[in-house]
Amino acid sequence: MRIENIDHLGLVAGIIDELGLEDLTDKEIAPHSLEHVSTGQVVKAMILNAMGFLSAPLYLFSEFFESKAVSHLLGAGVEAKHLNDDRLGRGLDALYAVGITPFFLKVALQAVERFGIDIQQRHLDSTSISVPGEYPSEASSEASEPISITLTRGYSRDHRPDLKQFLMTLACSADGGVPLWLQVASGNASDSQQFATVMTSFQQNWTSEGVFVMDAAFYSAPNLKAVGNLGWISRVPQTLSAAKALIQGETAHLNELECEQADYRLWEMPQDYGGVAQRWILVECQSRQGDGQRAEATLAKQEKILHRQLKALSQQTFASKAEAIEAVMAFQDTLTLHHLAQVRVAPPVPKRGRKRTSPTHASSSGAGYCIEAQLERSENALEQVKRQQSRFILATNQLDTALWPADKVLSEYKNQQKVERGFRFLKDPLFFASSVFVKKPQRVEALALVMALTLLVYTLAERKLRQALAVQQQTVLNQRKRPTAKPTFRWIMQAFQGIHWVWIQGQWQISNLNDQRRLIIQLLGPPIERYYYALS
Repeated sequence: MRIENIDHLGLVAGIIDELGLEDLTDKEIAPHSLEHVSTGQVVKAMILNAMGFLSAPLYLFSEFFESKAVSHLLGAGVEAKHLNDDRLGRGLDALYAVGITPFFLKVALQAVERFGIDIQQRHLDSTSISVPGEYPSEASSEASEPISITLTRGYSRDHRPDLKQFLMTLACSADGGVPLWLQVASGNASDSQQFATVMTSFQQNWTSEGVFVMDAAFYSAPNLKAVGNLGWISRVPQTLSAAKALIQGETAHLNELECEQADYRLWEMPQDYGGVAQRWILVECQSRQGDGQRAEATLAKQEKILHRQLKALSQQTFASKAEAIEAVMAFQDTLTLHHLAQVRVAPPVPKRGRKRTSPTHASSSGAGYCIEAQLERSENALEQVKRQQSRFILATNQLDTALWPADKVLSEYKNQQKVERGFRFLKDPLFFASSVFVKKPQRVEALALVMALTLLVYTLAERKLRQALAVQQQTVLNQRKRPTAKPTFRWIMQAFQGIHWVWIQGQWQISNLNDQRRLIIQLLGPPIERYYYALS
């Protein structure tokens, strides 16, 4: 008897085959006559390894396949020993040589064509990937190969400022969250500066009209001008004075719009920030007001700062009473949620054994005046903070309100979580570890390509299964044993654990295929069926 595991890997391998990734790779990187496995097979193996539920996919690469049906998944004659570290390294080098972004673009174009993906709405975001170990900080004459990115310290979204990193930027379709564009940059690069470059490059290569959806990192006057007529939707940073005033202000003078989405209220106004004609949409979500604990914490933090400022003001000595009163009024004008009470302007009280130092604007002939006051919270301060925390502003250069009503703009922005979910997938320890473990910067960049390809395969599989369930009006059981028409592919892979090919009595037999597993295989189609129903 011989047992070889296949588990969920047949699902992954079938999607890779349907995508045509192995053939495309071997077309770009011609196989060598002395190699047992082609680069296309290596890429397929790395994706299988990445989705094999290990915490560090590049560790024990050959050992991962020792118990798997390797020749069935990768091709006749392929053995686990052929997938060693040296072959993996050469595969990464070859991927780097053909160009990370151009190669991924060709794969994404093929995915759109074969799977019929709608790319009119794209979501753009970036994240940092940590890299432990020492890497050259910049290209030097001693380096044997050119370094396209710099692995260095920067703002770490992983909360690991001690590690060097690189920046990964992805553009994903709203249709299924399928990645369409990959760009890798140095670890200290600004994601806000990457967005305009990616949008322009994307449009030049895809030649398809559409709208980019981004978070507040994109929204700046230089970026708005740089992207020109490209369509965009972005959250407006609340650090802008105009945005802050709108968030904190009343809405009685604004025209409220109809919103079909429960729990939301919308107001719209024209804006020309950065010299670009656009629409600002004020969004208020009632459920985000919460129970007041977050608002109370925000107020407490503000009050700590204000008390410190008031203390500094009270320690100043003014030349005249009028100057002191003017300073009090100026401080009061800065307060929005508080006010000053028990205000008193009087000569300073000298401290025993110490002589008060007068500032330069105090009169040399008199003692001057000091301020005494108490800071008090306004009566409706808590409610104002809760309201402010429930609001945010969306901006878009899509001026046609009939084509892009405010309600649609909000819906599209809420889909931004699809690209964020993709980043969470890549950093999940069950798939790719949160850190990268290769020695050369060039291989780090190539591994970023493999990570993006893995996400591409994952999203294609999930999208295809959900569409098939919807068409046939079928459901599968989720983790809670409840029927769902929108399962995550991660759960489907977990549900396929324990499937084996067994060599017994001179023939191969498949084990542990129940009704739900057979339904999923049937819904995903022939590319997947051949891994579970046929063995040559």
